[in-house]
Amino acid sequence: MADLRDKVESDRGIIKMIQLAIPGYRGYRIKEDLRIADRLLREELANRLTVAERGFEGARKALAKRNAIDMIEDIGELVTRTHAAIERLRHVEQGYTGISPDYRIREAELNKMYEWDLGLLNLIEGLMKIASNLKDSAKTMPEPDVATELTNALQAIEDYEVIFDQRREAIAGLTVG
Repeated sequence: MADLRDKVESDRGIIKMIQLAIPGYRGYRIKEDLRIADRLLREELANRLTVAERGFEGARKALAKRNAIDMIEDIGELVTRTHAAIERLRHVEQGYTGISPDYRIREAELNKMYEWDLGLLNLIEGLMKIASNLKDSAKTMPEPDVATELTNALQAIEDYEVIFDQRREAIAGLTVG
């Protein structure tokens, strides 16, 4: 995935270029562009996570057709947790502080947020693969093997949630990271 910070910077219009030339406003413009890049990145990550959610939904339908009652609760939990992860990703803290805030977020911290969100990409791509495999295997694979795949999927979403919570804590300054 291309670094969206470069894309946002190259797409600056004349107004933003003028803002960069105004003393005292330059830093605000740079930070605002970093927030925009992070928002775009998180939206793309949420879209990819939605693909995983659809795969898990497909697996749930396949398990329901097979009457695999023992696994319906687990796949339902997986779908619910994936949906919650999507919503949290779309609505996570952006580091916005305005022009004259009580607490300032520096450019380095905004870059750290972006890097942290970019790091979620590998986890989400892994979830997409797991979802696709689970959807395919839920149709034909023996139930004990599907149960193993489902356990792996639940562990993957848990791993994602842990990393996401660490991001939130680090950005809020609750932990050293």
